[in-house]
Amino acid sequence: MTHLLDLVLEAHGGKERWSKVTAVTAVSRIGGPMWSLHQVPGVLGSHEVTVDFGTQRTVLRDYTEAGLRGIFTPDHVSIVDEDGRTVKERRDPLASFDGFRTDTPWDMLHALYFVGYATWNYLTAPYLLTLPGVRVRDLAPEQPALDPRPGLSGGWRRLGVTFPDDITVHTKNQTFYYDEHGLQRRMDYAPRVTGGIPAVHMIDGHQEFSGLVFPTRRRVFVPDPGGPGLLADPLITLDYSDIHVG
Repeated sequence: MTHLLDLVLEAHGGKERWSKVTAVTAVSRIGGPMWSLHQVPGVLGSHEVTVDFGTQRTVLRDYTEAGLRGIFTPDHVSIVDEDGRTVKERRDPLASFDGFRTDTPWDMLHALYFVGYATWNYLTAPYLLTLPGVRVRDLAPEQPALDPRPGLSGGWRRLGVTFPDDITVHTKNQTFYYDEHGLQRRMDYAPRVTGGIPAVHMIDGHQEFSGLVFPTRRRVFVPDPGGPGLLADPLITLDYSDIHVG
């Protein structure tokens, strides 16, 4: 591990404690214009979510309507009823995004794939960075030019992260930013499923749950197509509460 990753793991509760986690459950509230852009406004609102640590799997309760569950795994997404009967499903869900652009309409299974893998990544971090095949390297500290809150970013330390093909993420190569205490403050990536537009993902609201530290407030911005800087309003808002560690 890099010196910075050591600091990051300690700041978020320690690698040993993270290694004993089997699942994390939280209430997730999703907002922003992203979902109307892709014509899936039904994603908006609150869901109880659970991510498994032994495998890449996310469950969203009351997905699309009360009593239904959305289940994400990298190779299969499904919506099931209270008796476990499949209402809708899609195998090889990533292939269903081929040829999509930023404004291509989605259905609720496309949205489930995106929200499912993103939620898994967010609630397993920073332990995610220690998984087999993940390559992490220290980068020089940087004050990003594109930042909606420049007062928080001066001298942030950075990790360059390359993910293996068997972990579903926004994009293979990402940059993670941390403050002087080792708390994550930002991520940069360009999701394939949203047309590859760069995303500036700001992170704060860190709280401790069962000895582990999770950020509870996430805002995703995109570059302003009319010039330098970012659009003023976030494309996606994401807030977590009631986090339980299993």
